[in-house]
Amino acid sequence: MLKKLTLLLSVILLAVAGESFAQSNELLDTLFEEQTTTLAQAAYLVLTASGRISDDSTPEQAAATLAGQGWNVPERAAEEPLTLGEYSFLLMQAFEMNGGLMYRIFPGPRYAGRELVYLKLIKGNISPYRTFSGEEAIGILSRLLEWKEQQS
Repeated sequence: MLKKLTLLLSVILLAVAGESFAQSNELLDTLFEEQTTTLAQAAYLVLTASGRISDDSTPEQAAATLAGQGWNVPERAAEEPLTLGEYSFLLMQAFEMNGGLMYRIFPGPRYAGRELVYLKLIKGNISPYRTFSGEEAIGILSRLLEWKEQQS
């Protein structure tokens, strides 16, 4: 329970105070309950955490914004689930992470997932082809933010 609370607080700190705080909090509550994370939800988490959109945006707006980033984004509807590798690839692109040799040669979901496993940001089932829960998405993002802070 303490671990969940710590993760929730880490992500909430990213939120801007004011009216948008309630929306962010509701989204986080929803994410903790989801068994699979959708493209829209992942886009919202990644883009708000990287400062590319404000947290008063909706997940659907985040998914639309994601398409305009010039990244290799999976082509699917905003409400369709992402794989762990695709989420890892979004994180690698959003936070401009270089990755290891194989990621540099073949940048994509498979090696992005392997890179985040190597950095111990992904725990448990490490298959890049599986779907993942909202709680996992928030946990991975929280660990990534901690790792980035330690690197600076």
